Amino acid sequence: MIGFLINLEFVWGFQSKIVGYSKTSPSFTYPPPTTILGAIAEHVAKENMLGEGSAKEIISKLSSNLLAIGVRPINCLSVKFSDINRLIATKITGGVLYPSPTSLSGSFDAPATGKTILASLDKNPPTLRLYLVFKNSDVGKIGNKELIIDEYAMWSIHRLGSKESIVSVVDVEKFKPQKLTGEVTTQFSFPLTNGVSVVDLLQQKWSQEILISPFNLSSYDPLTQYLLGQRTVKFYLPILEPSARRPACKLKVSGNMCGYKYGEEVLIGICQAA
Repeated sequence: MIGFLINLEFVWGFQSKIVGYSKTSPSFTYPPPTTILGAIAEHVAKENMLGEGSAKEIISKLSSNLLAIGVRPINCLSVKFSDINRLIATKITGGVLYPSPTSLSGSFDAPATGKTILASLDKNPPTLRLYLVFKNSDVGKIGNKELIIDEYAMWSIHRLGSKESIVSVVDVEKFKPQKLTGEVTTQFSFPLTNGVSVVDLLQQKWSQEILISPFNLSSYDPLTQYLLGQRTVKFYLPILEPSARRPACKLKVSGNMCGYKYGEEVLIGICQAA
């Protein structure tokens, strides 16, 4: 069992859009777990000289090895908005393929696209803390390539979402977390699934979003899975506010769910089989 704590500074925020919308698509409150796995998968692919076609397979292997994943804000407030962006239109209309140099007016579009600003509540760059727990550092093989995750993989994260969603990793800790059962208190996002029940919201500011479950994505198809509600799970998300204590939630975990503790940080996830 291996755990990572990662502090990420954002330039402005990020864009990780909810799938299924034809044009105007809102962004998530925080980068969802599958986006985080995708950022790690990018490093794994580069290290092993694998092409973009291997992305789904790498993410599938990472998720099969994943025990827990969560995020909490260090010093920032999440603000979702949409603005107008000029985009190149890729389509066939009236038998004409766009973009076309002979029809520039039909080659562009300007839909409202969702983004999420992370507004700093102090004088420092907006920072999120990621907490991940994997079964082990060896996540499997593709061909003759052994896929390994380590501190270097976490230091190599440079964006979360679109190419404009630039981040800088400022701290990474690798450790073996302590397993907890029964009542636990967490400040990280967590899945509300079988084996997890809310006892008390110690600080009331929490949001909820339906996300693709990041565990055991044996076939990774985000569009189909999200729209049809397949392998989705409700996540509770902590929201930091000015002049307020950090959001915290007391939970009861049982069955195949447990807590993972490192220092004062506690994350909820799947218990590793003995």
